[in-house]
Amino acid sequence: MARCIIVDDHGDTRAGYAEFLSAFGFEVRTAADADELRPLLTEWRPDAIVLDLQLPRTDGWQLTRELKGDPRTRDIVIVVVSACVMAAERAAAEAAGCDAFINKPVDPMLILEELRARTRA
Repeated sequence: MARCIIVDDHGDTRAGYAEFLSAFGFEVRTAADADELRPLLTEWRPDAIVLDLQLPRTDGWQLTRELKGDPRTRDIVIVVVSACVMAAERAAAEAAGCDAFINKPVDPMLILEELRARTRA
């Protein structure tokens, strides 16, 4: 069973994605921001992170660079799900190291497909 952490500052989004992915066999945890995510990375090692770019304090671009730059977390799959639809924002997320980028609003099946393709799910 693949492990996934949903990182989004909107509680309803976190809950919706978590419920959906759990129904398809993922073991899911959630975090509202980078500060909540960091302890989970050591306590409960995920296979993937579904990440919103627009987060308080540490944004998703910075967080992606941090995770991909750390040997302990660089292999975690990062699927960005964001309302940032400008080509430059997408390019910045890809340059930071995200593995996939999906525009909001999103069909949760797209997230599931990306996670299945990139993890042992």
